[in-house]
Parts: sequence; C-alpha cells; structure tokens
Amino acid sequence: MDEKVLYAASELRKAIHTLAQKTTEVDLTSEQLLEAAKLVQSASERLQGDQLPRWWEENNDTEGQTSRSYRNRSLFQGELHPFSPTLHWDLYTGPDGESGYLIETTLSSLFEGPPSSVHGGYIAGLYDELLGAVQNLAQGETGYTAKLTIRYRSFTPTNTKLVFKGWIAQNNGRRISVRATCYDGTRLCSEAEALFLRLDRQSER
Repeated sequence: MDEKVLYAASELRKAIHTLAQKTTEVDLTSEQLLEAAKLVQSASERLQGDQLPRWWEENNDTEGQTSRSYRNRSLFQGELHPFSPTLHWDLYTGPDGESGYLIETTLSSLFEGPPSSVHGGYIAGLYDELLGAVQNLAQGETGYTAKLTIRYRSFTPTNTKLVFKGWIAQNNGRRISVRATCYDGTRLCSEAEALFLRLDRQSER
C-alpha cells in the first residue's frame, strides 16, 4: 500500500484517539460536545471518493484488493481503521520450533476495563486476531474460529508495552489448534488456546 496513505491514516487514527480520550476523560459541556460534533461532521462530508468493494469481494485490481484487505480494515489491527491500536508484527518460533507470530503493542486508556488495565473483552479480540493470523501459517485452506479459551493470569496494564506470542500447536487436516501468551515484561498476563476449522465452501452453496 502507498506509504503516504498509511502515514495519513496513522495521523488520522491518532487524532481520532485523542478526540475519544478527550470525550471520555475530560468534563466537557454540552456546547463543547456539540461544537466538536459539527467539526467532525464537516470533516466527514469532505471525505469524498469512489466506494470500495468489501475486502472479501472478488476484484481484478490486485493493488486495490491489497488496500482493502481484511488486515487493513480490521478493528483490532487495521492500519486504515480509525479505532484500531498500533500493532508491530514479527515472525515468531514457538517453544518446539512451531511457526507463529509476535505482536508488540501499547494500549491506551481507551481500552481500559479494570483500573489502569486493559478490558478483558478487548484482549480476547486481540487473541482472536493473532491466532487467526497464526493458523494461516498452517498448510492448507484458511480456518475459522470454532473455539477460543483464555486464562487471565493477572491484570494487563494500559500504557505499557505488551508482547503477544502465538504459534501453531497442531494441524490435523480440518482442525488447526493454536496457542498464545501475553506478557508485560516477564509477567504472564494471560494465555489462550483456540481451535480453527476449515470449512467446505462448496457444501455451503
């Protein structure tokens, strides 16, 4: 994707996150909120362009397809999604040499649940996103989440670098098992297991 577009989208995401933090963390008057609403509406009306197909719709424009891929549009990792956090991805090798991914991220108070801690539901979403990417490393067709189990070992702090690691545990034809952990430094915050199933698309039609 065009680096200028990614940079501009990143700047827009930062601005929207700042706006969201202001509205949730500052005691604002109704007049201030209405003024902000008018400014946002005005900015939205200025964003004009051709309608993009959904990311899953077939299209012959390879470059365009990349720009509207699931990863780019995802609520949990999308570089073009204004509500997603910034995630830094890297390849990872599991405990026994399995293929996997590593994510580094810092989640602000926008994602807070318990005091100064990330909401457990959002952690679950990040795990689903990470493990969904990991299962794509398995040979064969893409699978879909059938089961996701999370064990919360301690509170996950906001405004602190977190490291998520996920790897393939087993690939048995139609079933793909994956595992993951989340650490704050050396402290285990949570761990997850998921089962992905490969679907027979032809039988669904």
